Amino acid sequence: MPPVDPSWAGSVQFFELLFGSWTAYALLVFIWQVILKRPLEEWRYAMIVFLGASAYWINHYFQHAPRWLLMINVYALLFFFFYWRIGISGSKRGVGWKLGSLLTGVLFTVSFIAFEQLARYGVTHWRMNEFCWMTISFFGMVWLIRWRGRAPRPPEPASDYPKIAWR
Repeated sequence: MPPVDPSWAGSVQFFELLFGSWTAYALLVFIWQVILKRPLEEWRYAMIVFLGASAYWINHYFQHAPRWLLMINVYALLFFFFYWRIGISGSKRGVGWKLGSLLTGVLFTVSFIAFEQLARYGVTHWRMNEFCWMTISFFGMVWLIRWRGRAPRPPEPASDYPKIAWR
């Protein structure tokens, strides 16, 4: 694998990613269950957040690279393609609902970045230690796992395909 030029690295820190991940996950569940009224299977939420969080690689390792803007735009297109495939494509709802659902991917992305920036702002302006954000994130992840593990009923499948009945 070719080496990554150290001068391309950005100023993104891991505590930002960690804080943004669990908060964006909670927001994503809210978007799909409350706004869109179509709960997804839990693995779909996790995959969307993972794809959103993987933009961290581009921001951290290639933020000052010569082709950074091209890379982040290609990544954004891939993210929205998979957002569509994971959450929207199997639905039998109308075109308007599908386009509106795709636009929630923009809301998710902007919110994810905002949560990360909140953590960065807390360190640089409020003089909070990174350890504080990591601790908040640890307890946030514990809360998220307990919250999603105690759902009153399993979410409806994202696709409208028939389920296989095992005997």
